[in-house]
Amino acid sequence: MGDWTKVSEGDVEERERRGGGAASRDLAGALGAQGLTLRVWRYQPGNEMAYHRHHEQEEIYQLLAGGPQEVYVEGEVVTVEDGEWLRFAKGVARRIQNHSDREAVWLTMGAPPGTGITDGIRIDPETGQEIPRT
Repeated sequence: MGDWTKVSEGDVEERERRGGGAASRDLAGALGAQGLTLRVWRYQPGNEMAYHRHHEQEEIYQLLAGGPQEVYVEGEVVTVEDGEWLRFAKGVARRIQNHSDREAVWLTMGAPPGTGITDGIRIDPETGQEIPRT
């Protein structure tokens, strides 16, 4: 790859999360990006991401389609419409949750990439306590 790359979303493999749930396409990986993460996520009705925060990564989410949708942020439900953006500083607990009857499509970006999956810290939404990795 040179100084730029081009990819079609449909050419990037869609992968379901381990254990089921939302599926995503790793656009940053397909483009060869090294300084950020970039994914398109598809949340079917009833899908939720784990309630989590990050050690190092700041993230930005945009709802592309399927709104209105909900994001649970620090104990508060935030309603998001198509085209709206959210920014989360590292350390802010959040969860995309599809409680609607339609698919929701989200674009998520994060920087720096951090230590991959281990940069994310799962949080118990009831107690606010960290859930250890097993």
